[in-house]
Amino acid sequence: MSSFSSQPPSPSVLHVQHMIVNPKVKLLGIGAALLTVLIWSSYFLSLRFGAHSALTTYEIALFRFAIPGLILAPLFFRNLNKIAQVPKLYLVGLLVGGGLPFFLLGAWGMQTGQVAEGSTLIPGVAPLFVTGLAVLVFKQPLSKWRLLGLLLIASGVFAFVANSVLGDGNLKAQMVFLLASLFWALFAISLRQCGLKPLIAASVVTLPTALVLICYGLTMQPALGWSDVSTTELVAQMLTQGIAAGLASSFLFAFAISKLGAEMTSAIGSLTPVAASAIALVWLGELLSSSVLLGITLISFGVLFASGLVTTKR
Repeated sequence: MSSFSSQPPSPSVLHVQHMIVNPKVKLLGIGAALLTVLIWSSYFLSLRFGAHSALTTYEIALFRFAIPGLILAPLFFRNLNKIAQVPKLYLVGLLVGGGLPFFLLGAWGMQTGQVAEGSTLIPGVAPLFVTGLAVLVFKQPLSKWRLLGLLLIASGVFAFVANSVLGDGNLKAQMVFLLASLFWALFAISLRQCGLKPLIAASVVTLPTALVLICYGLTMQPALGWSDVSTTELVAQMLTQGIAAGLASSFLFAFAISKLGAEMTSAIGSLTPVAASAIALVWLGELLSSSVLLGITLISFGVLFASGLVTTKR
């Protein structure tokens, strides 16, 4: 999963330029953004299926990082000089925020949490952490519309937590998802500041992580469950985790950013929890309480306002 595109370093992690594009190009951008939403939704659904199948977390992690890592290996080695020029702090942020630690948090949370919780709290709360870090660390100004968005996101989180306190949710899973969201915010800022193109940055995350996983598998020889699942499920996990989340989402989101701008693309991205929850309802029968529905609504609108799409001048 990748929700931020990379641009050359600048003093601001949030500044975006207003774009003027023709309708046909704009339609292509909207299509790419909607496909990205579908991929993100499928990613969380895949984690949920994996958590309750014979496949181990190690195997799903291998699909997630080894497949795109090996595909992007030539790109990684061709751009070693560029990668070496990136400050080490941002490289660590990429590996921790978008690599194995982030993946494991999402996978562990999905063992007991709902798709609606993960797909809402991880990408939805990330703008709260990103903006908080931007204001505190980078001293960026905070408009009233962004502030309203952050307050809506915080209110949505409160609705999720309240639902768990009342006994209708899993508070532990929600805390894990919130920690994963903090990691994703770290990844977002590192990606924005490092200046690498999206697929190059993806290679920085996937190839080293894949090598670590392969070395772990060869030395520790963990138990594997691939032989106990159907070929259909195995291929579906490989395609969803490795190709869709590992490769396609990076390209599609970057394409949408280039055609629509960061504001509108982020706003369309706020549809992710809605789409993921709808798919989970149909495929998994996950019923949502009124508190969870309220939380999804608040966070989705919060992301819309926090994206900067809504301003006083517009």
